Amino acid sequence: MPLASPHFSDASPESVPQSEPNDMSDSDTFSLDPTIRSQRVTPHQFSHYELLESIGEGQFGTVWRAKDQRLNRIVALKLPHLALFDERRQTLFLREARAAAGLEHPNIVQVHGVDQNGEQPAIISQFIEGQTLFHLLQDQRPSFEESARILSTVAGAVHYAHESGVIHRDLKPSNILMDSEGQPHVSDFGLAKWSGDQALLTNPGIVLGTPAYMSPEQARGDSHLVDRRSDVYSLGVLLYELLTGKPPFVGNSMLLLHQIQSQDPRAPRSHDNTIPLDLETICLKCLAKSPVERYATAHELAEDLRRFLVNEPISARPISFVERYARWTRRNPAVAALVAVSILSSITAIGLGIWLFGAVHQKPQVAALPVAKSVQPMIVTLNTEPEGATVVFYPLDDSTGEPLISRAIRPGEKSPVKLPLIPGDYLVVTALPDGRFHEVYRHVPRDLFAMSMYYPHRSWEVDGNSVSLFPVTIPPRDPEQNVSLLADRRSDKDPLKRPIVRAFLMDRQEVTIGKFIPKFNNALPPSLRHRPELLQSPDLPITGLLLDEAMIFAEGSGKRLPTAMEYEFAATNGWTTRFPWGDSEPPAEAWQLTANYKLFDKTPTESPVFGLFSNASEFVFFSGRNPPHQSVSDFLSLDREVLIPIVRGGPASPTADTAELKQQGARWQLDSPRIFLNEQVGFRCVKSKSPRL
Repeated sequence: MPLASPHFSDASPESVPQSEPNDMSDSDTFSLDPTIRSQRVTPHQFSHYELLESIGEGQFGTVWRAKDQRLNRIVALKLPHLALFDERRQTLFLREARAAAGLEHPNIVQVHGVDQNGEQPAIISQFIEGQTLFHLLQDQRPSFEESARILSTVAGAVHYAHESGVIHRDLKPSNILMDSEGQPHVSDFGLAKWSGDQALLTNPGIVLGTPAYMSPEQARGDSHLVDRRSDVYSLGVLLYELLTGKPPFVGNSMLLLHQIQSQDPRAPRSHDNTIPLDLETICLKCLAKSPVERYATAHELAEDLRRFLVNEPISARPISFVERYARWTRRNPAVAALVAVSILSSITAIGLGIWLFGAVHQKPQVAALPVAKSVQPMIVTLNTEPEGATVVFYPLDDSTGEPLISRAIRPGEKSPVKLPLIPGDYLVVTALPDGRFHEVYRHVPRDLFAMSMYYPHRSWEVDGNSVSLFPVTIPPRDPEQNVSLLADRRSDKDPLKRPIVRAFLMDRQEVTIGKFIPKFNNALPPSLRHRPELLQSPDLPITGLLLDEAMIFAEGSGKRLPTAMEYEFAATNGWTTRFPWGDSEPPAEAWQLTANYKLFDKTPTESPVFGLFSNASEFVFFSGRNPPHQSVSDFLSLDREVLIPIVRGGPASPTADTAELKQQGARWQLDSPRIFLNEQVGFRCVKSKSPRL
């Protein structure tokens, strides 16, 4: 439908798009008196302009498509409903014309001037035949390449405005007009900040803009401090909506202002994993909370989008988990004091892991640390993204590592939740009403001075006398691919009478290098930086990781690592065979790493699982037969932990004696230090078929 600019951003509730709720632009700053509204103009003539049709109406005025009878051209007229207003109100109304008066750019709606009919003023501007970007998004989401092209063009126009001394401060889809050729045009500079501004819209404490699209500094009421990087943030919101169909944060105004200031946006690829990684990286750089972490100019943003479109390397780099965690802790000053200690601890862990290399067959002899006789509960808060999830905490058994289903702790409210918990490890199950869920591990420290590590399952913020655990991001409900469904089918021949294993989905093969590195900024994780040759073999199983790095990948993929009970269940066909394929022994070359399936090592299920007893050995969590040993990580963190890794599926070295392994079959296991580094050990992921609620 034909639309013109400028249009009113202070629209009535009926005309405000759902993606742009509670516009704060005019209604919160102008405070126009509704008792002095004038009569509407006759929809035929204004000065020498013939009013052809009303194409938009808001709380304070109407936009008309009109014909300039002197110059014989179609223009847009913005007419306020108020004919009688004081000098200040007139200044506020005309500030758009003043802000845009000197801007002559093919992708900025040009303001031709102002006119007056009696005491009724009007702004005359270029008429754009087409529709707003908001309406375009309602009809059909553009392709990723088209989205990049649109935003690159908009960013170029915004950069031109910045170079001319004008900051827009209200970029949003309804302020981007798309012409009949698909070219975007930036409109509505009514909230702009510029050097000649005399309208008093730069005072501290005034919240200006549309909440869903404003930067953190605008959300704090620091509109007087905004610069071109605030517009870069809003451009990032536009790109996010182009890619995913919605802004990064939604809700009422107060919730939006809180989220923009305190929460990181959900990664676009968690909504749609077909979104190119480079576009996600560009988008998240724009959306950084701190202005210094964004693109310094809209031109830099436009250039990165251009590089994406021509298949050149972009300048931005994905946010690593370590950086994400660092940003999270910086929002709580109490944790900042522990960061240096955490880094030192991580470095020490890697060093000790290298020292332990080759000593896998020996259990670490670490003196037991004294444990307090009385452990006091810790007040714990946990949030989810999105909020409103059911949350259940399952403490892990100290002797087996299994979740204690009978001791489930269920907060009375939906997330975010706050409750007292006994220190220790927990399986945390979070579920949304739409069926999405996630199972993650979290650790509650014994005291406020315990070390918070650089892993979501081992990190927390200190908030007074309580701790805030790392938030849980619940993944989209995507169809599971390349997994096998395994359910309990116990046999009467099983003499051990194993417990029931809940149905779960297991990856059909080990996690490969090519699948792993995108989670670490397309680079190797810290423990593998000394092996750059691995990047040349993306189809090989990734091995030599720290257990915590494997856990980061699993949680970020919406899954978790298997327990030893689940792994053994899969590798013995429900405890009915010695090996995944049956009872015959594996060939001699079983543990030579390869990128190909070893066809002999597969389960006889409809969707076979490969490599459960050959190729790479695999990390799983301890559970079952023997009490766990105390790990070196307990010594480092001074905080006992149940998540003890063991190795299943093969020896930790291709030259190890495999006689005992072959004799025990798939039930063989090897205890492992938590900071274990070995080039033969990898992992795969699992996910419960349904949430344990």
